[in-house]
Amino acid sequence: MVAVFCRCRNGTCMEEQQYPKVSLVTLNYNGLRFLKELFDSLRECTYPNMEVIMVDNCSADESVAFVRENYPEVKLLENPDNYMYARGNNEGLKIADGDYICLLNNDVDVDPGFIEPVIAAFEADKKLGAVQPKILGQQKRDHLEYAGACGGFIDWLGYPFLRGRVFFTIEKDDGQYDNPQDIFWASGACFFIRREILEDVGTIDEDFMLHQEEIDLCWRAKNSGHRVFYTGKSHVFHLGGSTLSNMNPKKTFLNFRNSLYSITKNLPQQTAIKIILYRLVLDGIAATRFAFQFKFNHFMAILRAHLSFYR
Repeated sequence: MVAVFCRCRNGTCMEEQQYPKVSLVTLNYNGLRFLKELFDSLRECTYPNMEVIMVDNCSADESVAFVRENYPEVKLLENPDNYMYARGNNEGLKIADGDYICLLNNDVDVDPGFIEPVIAAFEADKKLGAVQPKILGQQKRDHLEYAGACGGFIDWLGYPFLRGRVFFTIEKDDGQYDNPQDIFWASGACFFIRREILEDVGTIDEDFMLHQEEIDLCWRAKNSGHRVFYTGKSHVFHLGGSTLSNMNPKKTFLNFRNSLYSITKNLPQQTAIKIILYRLVLDGIAATRFAFQFKFNHFMAILRAHLSFYR
């Protein structure tokens, strides 16, 4: 069952066609503890034409039964296995029929009016391919969130960084990033994409599995002439770290390997080769630092990331 909400004014129902349909797709794997907060907040959304889809990656907890019993308006897709982030979301994209699609982590809650500013930005500029809202912390709601903040960028070596975070320091939100602006990539915690973009550049690259797949998708969109945009008028709140923590060497492996993937996929060959040579040295320094910190699992993760990439 899909929820499509119709806004009424003065007893007269407005035409849904005035509001492009938005598909909200959230991926879940054993995330029962997050779902009430997420879906309760989505029920409060004021946008009048939306559907909510939960893609379940073969959870072993009671996630599916909980949603089916308590949120019958949510469309459920049950994958037969854990397809990870990339393929799991791609399965959800297959059944989403909105003009715009929002990929939304399950450890998020949203401001009731978070959709309207995003759709207004899309509708005002047909060159916008993807839009990210301001992503704040769920526990410190007056601070920006580590993995999302106010939009992502890439330095000349292909390392990603965020507006609102410097290394491990998170800024308090005092409105300093309320200004809308173009960004390089939108955080996978919550970002909207125009359906035509997926038809143009393809869906999420499943070789990435998880981590930095949104950077690759945005990079492909930009290479096709589309813009990636940030609006501070839309707010969501993200817990973060619920899939893989920063202490998990698998996250280190995926971040380093997938960064190399993006460089070779999205840059001219000669430029990519030059950057990869620099990265071989710099990533080696990062691995050595882990070794001196006795974090040998992370040292090996970087080594395996490069070996996997070259292979």
